[in-house]
Amino acid sequence: MRYKVLIALIIAVVTLSAGIVLLFLLPESEPEPEPSVPQPTPSGTVADLIYESPDEISSISFIPREGAQYTLRLDPLSGYVEMDADNAVFPGIQPVLQAVFITTTSLININMVTDAADDEMLALFGFDEPEMTIHIERSDGTSVDLLIGASQAAGQGRYARTQNSREVFLLDERRNLLLTQQLDDLYDTSFFPFELFPDEESVIFTIEHILLENGNDIIEVQKRRDEDFEGTPLGSSRFHILQPFIGEGNDHNIQTLLLENIARIHPDSVEKAFPSDLSVYGLHEPTRLTISVENWSRTLLIGSRDPEGEGRYVMIEGYDAVLLDTNGDYSFLNVSPTQLRTALIWLHNIDTVSSIRFDLDGETRILRIEHNADYSSLQGWLDDKEISENNVRKLYIAALMITINGETDEPMPTDEFPVYTVTMYFADGGVDSVELFQLTDSQLLIAHDRASTGFFITRMALQQALLSRFEILDAGEELP
Repeated sequence: MRYKVLIALIIAVVTLSAGIVLLFLLPESEPEPEPSVPQPTPSGTVADLIYESPDEISSISFIPREGAQYTLRLDPLSGYVEMDADNAVFPGIQPVLQAVFITTTSLININMVTDAADDEMLALFGFDEPEMTIHIERSDGTSVDLLIGASQAAGQGRYARTQNSREVFLLDERRNLLLTQQLDDLYDTSFFPFELFPDEESVIFTIEHILLENGNDIIEVQKRRDEDFEGTPLGSSRFHILQPFIGEGNDHNIQTLLLENIARIHPDSVEKAFPSDLSVYGLHEPTRLTISVENWSRTLLIGSRDPEGEGRYVMIEGYDAVLLDTNGDYSFLNVSPTQLRTALIWLHNIDTVSSIRFDLDGETRILRIEHNADYSSLQGWLDDKEISENNVRKLYIAALMITINGETDEPMPTDEFPVYTVTMYFADGGVDSVELFQLTDSQLLIAHDRASTGFFITRMALQQALLSRFEILDAGEELP
């Protein structure tokens, strides 16, 4: 019995050893190949994938695998392409939309990969989950669906086919990029419409009105119309400042400090559509910039800087999306109103003036002026005493020389009378005046049209420019 058990044990060990040896001697099995996108070279055959007449297409809908759907419609008369999408916040970029529409309807002479792909091959080409489905609706009610599949591994385009065909084509990269754009890529983020302002120069020279509201700080500048500018005095500017004071603008400063920088505003991307918290972008209390030209006006809401770059967050009023502008120069936000105006408080042409009244700390002096028919010469009387034409003109210029010596935050006093007042009366019945209120022993607040200008003149400057002139005239001498 012992011999039988021993023999059985020996046989079991030998069998197990042989199995182990055989296991090591067998070749390794190959791993199951994973499905991959086929990499056939184009067959050399070219054919038309889509060939439709654009004016017979009522709409083209782009339905991406991920992202928002949008629809394009072409006006065949104007060539304008309308973009319609749920929650669309901007009109589309016209040149891009037009290129997308025309390309979609004219996919001709495309390289064909195969004309008889089976179901398994179609899945490998990415048509089980297309990157984009494009629904082309014809005016007669019929339609065709174009499917955009996987990218070619070599990165030379994407596979495409129509829904009811087993022909597979390889779109080149240009067509691929046009047809697979996301809705955000098509938004027109421009602040200035291209058709109105093709370049910065056209912006600079067509702006008629600027209103910059930064909290309680307001700068408002109005451009004079051509007919208003004709006949204005020498030294008058094209721009008139309306706020925070009334005054002549400095054309050079307004162009270089405001207009040139405003013209560079060009948001380049959508940062966040339909933002829930504007404070993240500093847009809960934005600076408002309103630009107006003839028949066009738009307001830009300006927020904080992008913490990760050099851009600034902005919104275009009426569009619920935060944009990022990395191109614009927003240094105009730091411009002081005093940098934009001339030193002169007022400018007038002596040919329009009939008289000037000087109320000088309790004393009143009146200069009366009469012009000859062609305004080539004039006569003048100071307090009914005739003076020379030279003295009339020099005293008139002295009246204009009430100029800025500094800036002040002091408001115009409401319970005090001005120390000095100069009032001009015009032949057409108009009246203009400048009033000076006491600020300190040496400073006088300048007020124009009964409103504080925010500036002062010193007594010494007033004495040199105007008050000393009366002492010379009373002595019967000629003004220098």
